[in-house]
Amino acid sequence: MKRLVAILMTFVLTGCSLDSDTPNTYYELAEITDNDLPEEFVYGKTYEINVNYLLPTECNVFQAIDARREGNMPAERRIIYVSIITSVVESNSCDRDFPGGAGAAKFNLTIDEREAYTFNFWTGASGTEPVYNEVIIPVVEEATSTD
Repeated sequence: MKRLVAILMTFVLTGCSLDSDTPNTYYELAEITDNDLPEEFVYGKTYEINVNYLLPTECNVFQAIDARREGNMPAERRIIYVSIITSVVESNSCDRDFPGGAGAAKFNLTIDEREAYTFNFWTGASGTEPVYNEVIIPVVEEATSTD
């Protein structure tokens, strides 16, 4: 039994080598340059919200859109932070000095609160502080006619 444990430990230890040839991947945010929010939301309706973004460099690859509410309380649920997550693989032979391309992403949002929603679209950072483009959209009970 001791011999079996010793053999298994050898496999486990050699499988966990720190000298891995696997490239390191890290994540960065991309600047959101535009959105297609309506002038008002109708309570109870679900909206598809599209955003445009600019990748920081040609080394960045889109991974996900992150749209999260500030919290669970009614006032916090109406504050939404939106960012674009990108990945960078360190071993790529790309040029970090060359600008990245533009892209588009979308998320769905059901309007489940009757007061205005505040969106904070990530546009960059000033030092260590995030910078957001804030957009406030009022909520109405039913669509306003355009007659």
